[in-house]
Amino acid sequence: MKKREMFLDGLAFAVTVVLAAVLRWEAGDLIWGLWVSSLCVGYAYIVTSIVMGVLQAEGPGRIVMGALGLFLLAFFSVHFGMFHFIHSVFLNGFFPLIEEGHGFPNIFAVLATAWCQYWPLVITTFISRWSDFPFNREVNLAGGETMMRPYANVVRMHLLIFVFAGLHAAKMSQYAVYPVLLAYFFPWGAMISQTRRPHSTP
Repeated sequence: MKKREMFLDGLAFAVTVVLAAVLRWEAGDLIWGLWVSSLCVGYAYIVTSIVMGVLQAEGPGRIVMGALGLFLLAFFSVHFGMFHFIHSVFLNGFFPLIEEGHGFPNIFAVLATAWCQYWPLVITTFISRWSDFPFNREVNLAGGETMMRPYANVVRMHLLIFVFAGLHAAKMSQYAVYPVLLAYFFPWGAMISQTRRPHSTP
């Protein structure tokens, strides 16, 4: 599994680097690409986890899980979506994607514009995070660990936004595109786990 994860992450990293070079992405492009990727992939993970949790339940428990699943879907649709909406407000100030008018940017217009411009990054993020999706493991909807996984990506995206904002203010953001791609996609975790694995003795 680790080798498969390393391959998927490496493939996503290589494809994204090529896209960034060919399309001449700058800091704003990468930031909005990470934003729409986090929203699309994270929400897809939430929906998949809820569906798998309901399908894995048996008998009367499936009805209970179904009700819990509907509640979680409504809760995380608002909560996870609000995280990204707030991010989009700040991002649109630093790296304008759409005209704000006299109020907050329309989240659906932001999402549609970001998707149309940066869908290749969403696809490569799906490839990179595919092994995280709970297709072949038990899902516990009552526990918090499964549903919190997408928020780890939100935290990482938020930190990268701060990094880019600082570099942008220092007029150095153009130098950070490829290092950020390296940090975001390169399979560091899988490589560290591989090196720490004890070698088998004959």
